[in-house]
Amino acid sequence: MKQSKSDFINSAIYRDAINGSLAQSVMLISADKYALSTFAEYLVSTLMCEGSTPPCGECGECQKIMHKNHVDVQVYPKSNKTINSSEIAEILEQCYQAPYASDKKIFVLNDANSIEVNMQNKLLKTLEEPPKDTYFLLLVTEDNNILPTIKSRCRKWHLPVIGSAEILGELDTLSIDDTKKYQVLNYCGGNCSLAREYAGSSEFVQIVQFTQDLFKNFRKSSQMINYATKAYGFADNFEDFITIFLKNCSDAVRVWCGETVDNPLAPLIAKEFSVNCLVAMVKNCGAFVEKRNRNCNFNGLIDSFLFMILEERHKWPV
Repeated sequence: MKQSKSDFINSAIYRDAINGSLAQSVMLISADKYALSTFAEYLVSTLMCEGSTPPCGECGECQKIMHKNHVDVQVYPKSNKTINSSEIAEILEQCYQAPYASDKKIFVLNDANSIEVNMQNKLLKTLEEPPKDTYFLLLVTEDNNILPTIKSRCRKWHLPVIGSAEILGELDTLSIDDTKKYQVLNYCGGNCSLAREYAGSSEFVQIVQFTQDLFKNFRKSSQMINYATKAYGFADNFEDFITIFLKNCSDAVRVWCGETVDNPLAPLIAKEFSVNCLVAMVKNCGAFVEKRNRNCNFNGLIDSFLFMILEERHKWPV
């Protein structure tokens, strides 16, 4: 994915790494885990690279990092879904040991926002005063769960959104037809991780088609049984369904505001739904996601969701 490398090389954080002035504790922030991992790899390679124009991608150091077998680059979590207390203890012990094969040691902490608060506290002093030539890269999808004291000790960098051309290039490497490819591009919102997830989902196309039909043709309560029966099948993909629904609402609001959007469905929605109705539906969606997370009865949840659409349409006509 070229966009991340282009953005990285043009960034201040790259210049700091090249100039030897990079903070030893860095926090990379993006909702896109794929972009986070590639950006982190470029940064690690730049710090370790032995070529004339880091990251060269060709020297021994870069090759080790690319193949994830560099002894002085430790990536966590190693076996669990999140970094646990034993791994925090391991990090704090190993960071004070000298590098084995290089002049630097780097610790990459994936999903750092999932580290429990008490374990974040254990990292505080080390992040504030890291051992010489030791770097910590904290990769977070959102920083609300990160302690303010942790954030204050890190050089924070928000990654830019990936461009459509670059995501298309990534999708071209996957075995999906053009129709699905452009639907994925439309609904991933510039998130390459989400694009790859949608591309690999067997139900993505059905969810998109159902959502489009919902906006175009769902008008009265007598249609409830038909639409509800179809939606009951999305129990394992409810979050994707809500994300796609919200994207359509958001794009339609942008049309109402006079903007041009790539979503071909948005102008049609803007004709059928008032902006007040769209905003009200967006506000209501959060409550449905919360109920789903609390394992509420799914069929009842779908029924309530469909009734909500009819109610808001009646309350806020075009």
